[in-house]
Amino acid sequence: MTEPKSERLRIGLMLRAVDDVDGQGIYIRKLCDALFRMDDRNEYVAFYSDAAQAGRYRDRANVREVVVPSQRKLIWDQVLVPLAARRENLDVLFHHKFSIPLLPPCPAVVQQRGTEYWSHPEFYVGLAGRVDQVYNRVMIPLYCKRAVRILTNSNTLGDELVRHAGVPRSKLRTVYAAADESFRPVTDSSVLGRVRERYALPAAPFLLMVVKGHQVLSQAAGKALTPRKNVEVVLEAYGRMHRRITEAGKTPPPLVILGLGIAERLTPDVIAAQVDPAAVAIAGFVEFGDMPAIYSMARALVFPSRYESFGLPIVEAMACGCPVITSTTSACPEVAGDAAILVDPEDVEGMAAAMQRLSLDDLLAEELRARGLRRAATFSWDESARTLLSELRTAAGADHAAPNAR
Repeated sequence: MTEPKSERLRIGLMLRAVDDVDGQGIYIRKLCDALFRMDDRNEYVAFYSDAAQAGRYRDRANVREVVVPSQRKLIWDQVLVPLAARRENLDVLFHHKFSIPLLPPCPAVVQQRGTEYWSHPEFYVGLAGRVDQVYNRVMIPLYCKRAVRILTNSNTLGDELVRHAGVPRSKLRTVYAAADESFRPVTDSSVLGRVRERYALPAAPFLLMVVKGHQVLSQAAGKALTPRKNVEVVLEAYGRMHRRITEAGKTPPPLVILGLGIAERLTPDVIAAQVDPAAVAIAGFVEFGDMPAIYSMARALVFPSRYESFGLPIVEAMACGCPVITSTTSACPEVAGDAAILVDPEDVEGMAAAMQRLSLDDLLAEELRARGLRRAATFSWDESARTLLSELRTAAGADHAAPNAR
């Protein structure tokens, strides 16, 4: 193994997506927070693409923030950041969002986000979608070839990269996500009431869906729902469950669907094809800080995605004591362990039955709450930060003792 240039490494972090509101943005923010808390020994250079992003780590003495302005991701990744990294005399460069410079001035570590470009071509519709699919099927193997180390957020994703992209298993390491420390059961009635009123949520415990609704907006004509989150199948299953419980003389729980761009796509006419629109509440975009209260109010999270490389809402819901229904596919079983009901994402009847069981069986709900809390506690941002730092050292040719925790 090559020795590092000096005892103290200079580590570059490509953070153009640090402010994203989706799971990838949450992931890199929490990972960096844990990394900087743990490590005051190495020097970090945080590269941003916009001046508005700077200042996040101004209080970290060993973090230097560098703005490399550009609105074009490809130019930023392949031209501007490599030049800036060379000027900074880095020992290693890391990007959490699947791409790295193809001609890096130092060893590079990349984190891959998914392989749905191979496994789910139906996600990519229209010309823009097909171009996106082809680009990623060509470039992901190339980025992985150029990287010294390749990180994933699940073992399942690592297996998929070996199978679809031909990545050597010896280059892979899993760095899990985790729930934020604020995700825990909320019992304060004033907090719950405020959040319920803010998003016009039902008073009764509800079934909850967390959806990324804007994914295919530019890829399909009209108002399309992202196919990976499986909203249409859930609506059909919920309609069946709702009718059965009503016919049995009981009151079914309402369904709440939240996510950016959902209201524009999930109109009352679309909902009415499966169930009375009055039974479904569309909460739209929810502030991150309000999510623990929403999970705490929910009877269960319904998260039967067709594809997830991790599935952060599974762990977030469990950390708040919310039972989970999720998929038998992709990384969902790995993340959920024995703490969720697993259903085939295409099985409408199986999904309806799972929702009905959790809606009516209090003992089952309590058992899953307890299991979920234990399962969520096994994921740790601190442990993931230690794994990341170990991989960065390996890539840089370093083999130092772990820094002392503050």
